[in-house]
Amino acid sequence: MTWLSTRAGCLVRRAGGPLTLLLGGLGVNAAMAAELPEYEVQPRNRLCQMASHSFAYDTSYLKNFNVLVQGRDGWLFRSEAELPEQFGPSAEGLRHLERFARYLKKSAGSELVLVFQPTKGLVHPDKLADDATVDFSWSYARSSYLDALAKFRQAGLVVPDMTPLLRESDREEAYYFKRDHHWTPYGARRTARIVADRIRQMPVFQSLPTQEFETRRTGLIRKDGSLQDAARRICGQAWPSQYVDEYRTSPGTGVDGDEQSALFGDESLPPITLVGTSNSKGAQDYNFAGALQEFLGVEVLNMAVAGGSYDGSMFEYLMSDSFQESPPEILIWEIPAYHTLDSAEFYRQVVPMISHGCQGREPVLEQTSPVTAGTNEVLYNGGGNFLELSSSEYLIDLQFSDPSVKEVDAFIWYVFGRKDRVDLEYGNRVETTGRFMFELPSGPSWNDELFMSLDLELEPEQVSEGLTVTAKVCRRQDI
Repeated sequence: MTWLSTRAGCLVRRAGGPLTLLLGGLGVNAAMAAELPEYEVQPRNRLCQMASHSFAYDTSYLKNFNVLVQGRDGWLFRSEAELPEQFGPSAEGLRHLERFARYLKKSAGSELVLVFQPTKGLVHPDKLADDATVDFSWSYARSSYLDALAKFRQAGLVVPDMTPLLRESDREEAYYFKRDHHWTPYGARRTARIVADRIRQMPVFQSLPTQEFETRRTGLIRKDGSLQDAARRICGQAWPSQYVDEYRTSPGTGVDGDEQSALFGDESLPPITLVGTSNSKGAQDYNFAGALQEFLGVEVLNMAVAGGSYDGSMFEYLMSDSFQESPPEILIWEIPAYHTLDSAEFYRQVVPMISHGCQGREPVLEQTSPVTAGTNEVLYNGGGNFLELSSSEYLIDLQFSDPSVKEVDAFIWYVFGRKDRVDLEYGNRVETTGRFMFELPSGPSWNDELFMSLDLELEPEQVSEGLTVTAKVCRRQDI
């Protein structure tokens, strides 16, 4: 028995008989064809030992893959992002999320639908190898995931039931790519069906105008996965590409142009908006938004941001003219379940964005200042005109003259020497206008604290020549 090596990273075993080369112009008779050898192809790609060590993930890019885990049939997993066993926010984080959803409905009239996408380990536990380098209890992880969905619903959010996706035995295709962190077009479509079924039960949906949408196969997606790229960088080995069908959705023929104009109006925005990650909009389109349109029969505005994490597209959308001038009836938020939604800093920023910060209201304090690299005092509550500004009642609104500013640290000082810090940062792919806003801290230990001053700290790469910032303090609208 002979093993032959191939460049595709496989071992080919010759079952018997001579190795025959067929040339198209020479032909071969039936007897010779019957004697052609058969070959069994076995994958040879396996992660190197280095991939199991955290110190190998030594760049900002590789840290996203800490640590790679070998699966069956050429599958790869990330231990931290795709094999966690606990999900959802803490009790405090859940209260923040509930406050955000409630104020979104009260102020903008938009109902939040949370698509808490199950992880690769929850969906494909059968692809984990018996000798996996990390411990993963699927039953424990499943229980934690279901508990998170239940808590979201108890907090008043609309949360589609994703449990049918877990460990499906009759799945037609893979929900996730073998060696990538995205869902496949099949996974996107399965999810869209579940989300659409839940949205159709919402009372607000009944009043939305509908039309027909059609989905067609348009070709193939070639996926050289992100996980296999990380494996290549660490181990120096190549992996084969994966190919799946590609789909696109477009308005159907059930509604003509005049009728569509009557339904939606030439200038109106769709009544449903989608925000989320590169699963919803990225370099490759898995047609999640399109499938939602097909199953809902309603146009969906896709405002997702690739590389924006769970928060980037929400920041970008809430500060956009699209939201401020025409908020949607339904806001769909697609989030991979490895995000805990626990960040208090996120909610301190996103809640005032709903009501546009200090826009259109008279600030109690305002100052425009030049800023340089390092620490800059940009607001001071004093100078013979001290105002009693209780921390729990006010917010800060910042507008830089250069819209490319995406990162700043804010230090808030109080009358009796107490200090608070907020790290403000937008991803590189998130389009903003140089504007930041955040609530001053609130809660029993902060309610009696009085605002004194605000310092901003910027790194040199964030500072352009002649940079200024206009800083405002105004009263919060959510209380």
